[in-house]
Amino acid sequence: SLLFEGAPYSLKQIFNMEAVNNLRSFQLAVSASFRGSFQQRDFLSPNGIGLLRGNDAQLKDTYVIISAHYDHLGIGPATKADSIYNGVFDNAAGVAAVLEIARVMAALPEKPKRSVLFLFLTGEEKGLLGSSYYVDHPVVPLYQTLANLNVDGLAMFDTFNNVVGVGAELSTLGELLEEVAAALGLRVSAIPSPFPETASFARSDQITFAKAGIPALLVMEGPDYRHTSREAGLQRLIKWGQEIYHTPFDDLRQPLNLAA
Repeated sequence: SLLFEGAPYSLKQIFNMEAVNNLRSFQLAVSASFRGSFQQRDFLSPNGIGLLRGNDAQLKDTYVIISAHYDHLGIGPATKADSIYNGVFDNAAGVAAVLEIARVMAALPEKPKRSVLFLFLTGEEKGLLGSSYYVDHPVVPLYQTLANLNVDGLAMFDTFNNVVGVGAELSTLGELLEEVAAALGLRVSAIPSPFPETASFARSDQITFAKAGIPALLVMEGPDYRHTSREAGLQRLIKWGQEIYHTPFDDLRQPLNLAA
C-alpha cells in the first residue's frame, strides 16, 4: 500500500475496480527499482494420457476430458527445516481421484457412450504449461472435445451437503451439475463470498480448456459442512490457504478425513 501513497486511488479502490472489471491506469507519486540475480534451467516433463473408448457408434468419436495436474513445487526454500513441497492435496489427491474414476469407468459392464480422456497434466504450477501444450497439440480434435472436468484438490476437512461448480455459470455444464448433485442429495451453491469468482476459475487448468472453446468445470465441496458451522468452515479453509497451501506442510501429516 506504500506504493499508492499520494496516488489518485488507494489499493482498496484498485481491488474494487478490478472486481467490476473497471481498472484504469494512472501515475504513481513514488518510484521503485529492483535488481535480482536469476538462474534458469530447462526441463522436459510429459503429460500423461489414458483413453477409454466409448461404446456408441455415433458418440464414441466425441470426447470428455477428466484432468488433474500431477506437478507441484518440488524442492524450495526450507520452512522449519523442511524444503520438500509435497503437494498432497494440491494435487496428489486430485490425481488419485482421476485414477480411481478411470479404474471404475474401465470396469463398468457397459462403457460410457462417449469416449473419455484421462489427462494428467504437468507444469500447472508454472503457468498451466501442460494444459496449454495439450490444447496446442491435442491427441483428438478440439472440436470433438465436448467438456473438461478438472480435479484440483478434494474435500479434506468434513462431509458436506453442497458443492460449488467453479465455472458452472459459463456453460450448460452447470445444468448437468445441478442434475447430478440433486441425484446425490446435494445442493449446488455459488462460490463463497471471501473468494472471487473470476479468480477462482482462472487458477487451474480448466481456464485453458475454456479459452480453447471447451466447456470446463471444477467441482469443489461447498461450505455447508455437516459437523462444522459455515463461518468456522470458511475460516478453517482460509487458514489452510495461508499456512499450508504451497508450503512443505501440505503432506500426509495433516488431518485427512476419508469420509469427506
